[in-house]
Amino acid sequence: MLQVALEEAGADVWTAGDGPSALVILESALPDLVLLDLVMPGMDGWEVVRELKANHRTSHLPVILETSAQDYPSYAAARKEGIAAFLGKPFRLNEVIETCRRVVDGARPMQGKPSREEEGHAPEVQVRDPAGYLIGIGRLLDLAPRGAQIEMDKPLAQTVPYSVTLTEAEGGRVVTGDVRWVRKVGDRFHHGFSLREK
Repeated sequence: MLQVALEEAGADVWTAGDGPSALVILESALPDLVLLDLVMPGMDGWEVVRELKANHRTSHLPVILETSAQDYPSYAAARKEGIAAFLGKPFRLNEVIETCRRVVDGARPMQGKPSREEEGHAPEVQVRDPAGYLIGIGRLLDLAPRGAQIEMDKPLAQTVPYSVTLTEAEGGRVVTGDVRWVRKVGDRFHHGFSLREK
């Protein structure tokens, strides 16, 4: 399921059923990131992380860990280990894709490091409620044909169809979107929107 979703988003994907198989693949392939489950046969995700760090060829690879959303000890350990990002299960495919895009662009959410685009001047967007009232102005962090990631200074409700006015660079067009997920990043809130033309 993850492989198909990532390939549809434009990624080249290598898959492995366990840790040792993943390490064999990494002997000849050098991906932009590693998406790693913590619970695997053969060796667990932490053992794979240690092997990656011990090899000078793979020590720089950003790792995104997947585990239960309630696995708080792993979350704390991931921060200490320099893990790039953490995805709690069950996860939404859009969130996985958007997190992978950000990490490839240099973001390290677990370490509080924004992506290259987030460090620059991300375009502003206007977000309005169904009655047309301005809710706030945010920053467009990522835009795909059917989704966007928008940063705001407050969290938005996930049950409201918002209207989003994109920047002049995107033709100033207006789309409607439902918030699929919200994540607190520092003192700001990142929102994953599912978009459709208004």
